[in-house]
Amino acid sequence: MHGPNDRLRMEVAQVVDDVHRLISGFAEAKRLHQAVTASASAERERIVVVADVSGAVTEVDFDDDIEDLGYHQIARGVVQAAQRAAAAVQRKADEILSAQREALLGLPKLSDLVDWMPDEQQLPPPPPALRTPPAEREPLAVVGEHTDLVELQEQRARLFATASAEGRRVTVAVNADGVLIDLQFSGAIADLGYEEIAEAIVAASRAAVAAVARKVADLYAPTVEDDRPRFPGPDVVLAGIERLRDQLR
Repeated sequence: MHGPNDRLRMEVAQVVDDVHRLISGFAEAKRLHQAVTASASAERERIVVVADVSGAVTEVDFDDDIEDLGYHQIARGVVQAAQRAAAAVQRKADEILSAQREALLGLPKLSDLVDWMPDEQQLPPPPPALRTPPAEREPLAVVGEHTDLVELQEQRARLFATASAEGRRVTVAVNADGVLIDLQFSGAIADLGYEEIAEAIVAASRAAVAAVARKVADLYAPTVEDDRPRFPGPDVVLAGIERLRDQLR
């Protein structure tokens, strides 16, 4: 026969096990999510681009007959392939996180737990990051001190960053999601071999992705209160749960 304290201990232990499995699942999903890559091609597979989950171009491969294309065609093809690869990465990432999203449905909403967090159901979905090249856009408006979340999301959708490599012979632009939206070659591009061009595109893409990430962080920085609660990472939480499980045995 088990007394009331024993039953309570067993119930608490079961809850702890459930929470442990949930957090472990999130940690593993995050690891898999960060490792996602995808490739796509353009110009009859003369151009192959690999992108990672940040949107950055991590690899560019040109086929042997790439010389049949002009530099304008190469630039256009790289952008097309990069955007297709980014879309494929997003699909893979969504599949990885789908199980965790289902698990979250049974948990309280953040707005129920944190008083400064708005109810997600009251917020419209954020607009997608624009994919039009910077030269075709209207100038960005200045963000005010009291801009609300919806306006910030609209501002984010219009953010972009540029970066260059190989003495500015290769210049890329990425949107707020890190996806390549423009690629420009200077008049001295012929000084580079195709392998060097590919490496320059990768280097410039990584730099631009880092730059746009800083812009996004700066955009939302004024909305973050210094006195909001700080939450430990999953490793710290799991370590604490392990200690609690040992105490319940």
